[in-house]
Amino acid sequence: MPPRPSLAPPDLVKCVAVFSGEFIDRALHDTLRSHFADHPDVAVVLIVDRIGVHDLNAIAPYGVCAIVRTSELTGRPNLLTTVKATVAQGGYRLPAGLGTSVRNTVAGPPHMQRPFGQPGILLRPFELDMVILAAQGRGKSGAAQQLDRTPGYVRNARKNLFQRLGVNTMAACVSYAAREGLLWNDSADGEPS
Repeated sequence: MPPRPSLAPPDLVKCVAVFSGEFIDRALHDTLRSHFADHPDVAVVLIVDRIGVHDLNAIAPYGVCAIVRTSELTGRPNLLTTVKATVAQGGYRLPAGLGTSVRNTVAGPPHMQRPFGQPGILLRPFELDMVILAAQGRGKSGAAQQLDRTPGYVRNARKNLFQRLGVNTMAACVSYAAREGLLWNDSADGEPS
């Protein structure tokens, strides 16, 4: 039997790289960004356990052409090969349900979402420590213990921070710090600073 002809001319077939992770975390994001900087012409297939519409925005600039959920590979052993071939021919793929979410988000009425916090406000070291601990899931008493302060001191410091940033919750403070790039350093381990 003769080989099946390619759908695209050989000069249009892309090289394909496969990356995987449990979810889109800082390490995977940085890996994709670095790979794209070194190999902008290589298409990427991403295998993840969990992904949402918000993650697509974060990884879109880095050559990701297909996303496969890990659970999809369990019952379909040839799925990855098929997806890689599709991407090599210039195609794209999103997991079931995620494409619908994207279409609904794009088709929905436009709305202005006010970003949390006032841009450009620098956080004091103690405030940044509180925000980092909140991002790690620590409450007032856990943060107080970690920072060697009383819970009342942390409560008042949070209240002052809310006032400075113009927000009402610690989650909004974490969102502000993430948007301003304050939660991560450039260390090799990718841990919060």
